[in-house]
Amino acid sequence: MLREITDKIEWETLHQARTISSGDFLQSWNWGEFQASLGRKVLRFAGDGSLAQIVELPLPFGKKYWFCPKGPILGTGQWTVDNASVKELKAKARSAGAVFLRIEPPEDPTAMNDPLGVIEVRTINPSGTSIIDLQKTEDDLLAAMHSKTRYNIRVAEKHGVAVERHADAAPVIDEVLKLFSETAARDKFSLHPHEYYKKQLLALGEKQTFVPGTKAPHLLVFTASLEGKMLAAAIIMFDRETVTYLHGASSNEMRNVMAPYALHWAVMKRAKERNYKYYDLWGISDDQKSGWAGITRFKRGFGGADVFSPGTFDLPVNKFWYSVYTLVRRWRG
Repeated sequence: MLREITDKIEWETLHQARTISSGDFLQSWNWGEFQASLGRKVLRFAGDGSLAQIVELPLPFGKKYWFCPKGPILGTGQWTVDNASVKELKAKARSAGAVFLRIEPPEDPTAMNDPLGVIEVRTINPSGTSIIDLQKTEDDLLAAMHSKTRYNIRVAEKHGVAVERHADAAPVIDEVLKLFSETAARDKFSLHPHEYYKKQLLALGEKQTFVPGTKAPHLLVFTASLEGKMLAAAIIMFDRETVTYLHGASSNEMRNVMAPYALHWAVMKRAKERNYKYYDLWGISDDQKSGWAGITRFKRGFGGADVFSPGTFDLPVNKFWYSVYTLVRRWRG
């Protein structure tokens, strides 16, 4: 039986007892508070070892849906849509008037195409990633990298690229976001509004007050510069045993000095110093049509292990309105 959790300490205590290989921070209390700062309703349910942090999101015609990023995390039974906790979440979504429940199973489900009705949709959070084991020595980490990656790290060091950590992002955030926009225009991908990143850093900055006795997630900004020019930047999530490369950008200028390589190597070394065990590069794809080919080669060059989860799925709870929703999406292309 799932019950709603409204106490931060209780939720984090339950959450700390569970872990998934990638994206665990998306089920943390602080990530939910960030979502709430965007004006979204957040609900948290737990029971029998299962956890589900739900973000309620709007649809056309005044409708809504429930999204459980990188979850639910199930406590008992196989990961199927016939699992008691999944069925109960679906019933709660129906009672709340949601059109569908969107889930991202962290484990391979055994029956995702059963008669209950599950529809695979466009992946929201990365279903494939590369994770580096930071428990290795620095020499072993370098040895595991592609030779070109090691060479580029040395190039950046030779040029004197300087990497800084910013616990307080306020003095640099505008310059960082300008770099994000430059990268998005060059590589042809969409950004969140700048206010989204600012609220994310405000809600999850290192100076956030955390739950006593837990290692709650927080964000740091790292920048790589040369001759006073910011050449690369990244927003990095630190959470429990894992550090995650959440957002990043690089300048069109001085690309020959390989600033992004210096930045990631500096993040890895800092994470090791603070006894984090893994560096999750947060997103790879073997789909050559996805536009991820270049960034996937870059990330895999650091010598991590590929980790995959099933993807993103919808569980319709109102078949009529879900059919309307899918028609509208097809019409919008």
